[in-house]
Amino acid sequence: MQSRESLVNFILKVVEISNDDAQQIAKSFHPVTLREKDFLVHQNEVSDDYFYLETGLMRTFLHDLDGNEITIEFFIENNIVFEVTSFFKRVPSEANIQAITDCSGFRISYGELNTLFHNKPAFRDFGRAILVKEFIASQKRNYGMINKTAAERYQELLTAKPQILQYSPLKYIASYLGVTDSTLSRLRKKL
Repeated sequence: MQSRESLVNFILKVVEISNDDAQQIAKSFHPVTLREKDFLVHQNEVSDDYFYLETGLMRTFLHDLDGNEITIEFFIENNIVFEVTSFFKRVPSEANIQAITDCSGFRISYGELNTLFHNKPAFRDFGRAILVKEFIASQKRNYGMINKTAAERYQELLTAKPQILQYSPLKYIASYLGVTDSTLSRLRKKL
């Protein structure tokens, strides 16, 4: 059975709460193991997983109008992974979330999260902090697609999440950066 210690430490880093509150919150999460290529969320299904990724690498992707997979986010260990719109609005997801490597972590369902949210004020602060962090990251990515070169975006990705280059197929990285595979190869040679 997995230890929840990394989840407790993660909670304590996100928000200032007591160790006892962090321990109680962590006890509400259930251990989960995903194998490489397993899905946490499928497109057109309602997401019911609020997932703490303890180890491994995951991605969110969707299909463009031509049916190509476009990676829109990478998740590395010690992060919360979930499809925000589907999870909170209870609507089918437009995206997929898939394990790139074997992954382990802890999940909580929508119903369990709401119970915790209403019964534990410390969890409300944690939840808000996670949403703000995700909103800022999303906005930064959107802006970067407009006002940064592909080389700058690639360098930022390598700085923020270096394990992606080691474990992710290059086609996922290229689609995330909004470039072709050959453009990514040229960028990698230059750097």
